[in-house]
Amino acid sequence: MGEHAHSSCITCPRRELTEWRDLEIPELELVDRHKRDKILLPGELLYNQGDPCEGIYCVKDGLIGERNVDIDGRSSLVRLNHPGTTVGYQEFLSRTDYRHSAEVLQECHVCFIGKSVVRQLLAKSPALGERFLHRSLEDAQQLEESLVRVRTTSVKARFLHTLMVMYERFGSYGPTTGHTFELPVSRKDLGALIGIVPETISRTIRSLEQEALVHFDGNRVFIPDLEVVFDEIV
Repeated sequence: MGEHAHSSCITCPRRELTEWRDLEIPELELVDRHKRDKILLPGELLYNQGDPCEGIYCVKDGLIGERNVDIDGRSSLVRLNHPGTTVGYQEFLSRTDYRHSAEVLQECHVCFIGKSVVRQLLAKSPALGERFLHRSLEDAQQLEESLVRVRTTSVKARFLHTLMVMYERFGSYGPTTGHTFELPVSRKDLGALIGIVPETISRTIRSLEQEALVHFDGNRVFIPDLEVVFDEIV
């Protein structure tokens, strides 16, 4: 985990995406004085499952995955954290140890804010606490919706839905390549996000390629026709 040149919260382009967007200049200056900027490479950890929560992390660039390890030592990817996400806030608010491990999936620039500073900010800005409350409710709603999808939709629809979410985040269009994106996680992790085992992932990919809905070339995903895929999801 490498230190990075100090960046300013006041001019950060990601701040408007975060819970920190309502902070006034004095509060932002407080964060600037105490936060630590870090650059992390793929495979590095912000923290391990069960570590005491010492603060929270703001993701400025990159991608961080949260993993849960069960009692048998099996690791499953349970959440992706994109730029503008605050990681570890639930454990901070509930005063518990970290529930998952946080692993860097793509090179990241993160800012660490220690818990004493976060407490000062919450005391100075009630709006910050409200933002975190709304974020917690949104996360709970997303979890509920994902559980409903697992119970009520087909593997095919869930798979395509997840691919479309990733395309919206990472995809691009080219006149020769069409709609394409680089899969940001392994196929095993993709299965964990969808709620299916790796064997089912392989069968589903073969089926979707036979139907010409998507095409995989290693980690590169090609989508010939977005409208056709949307029709399969709804």
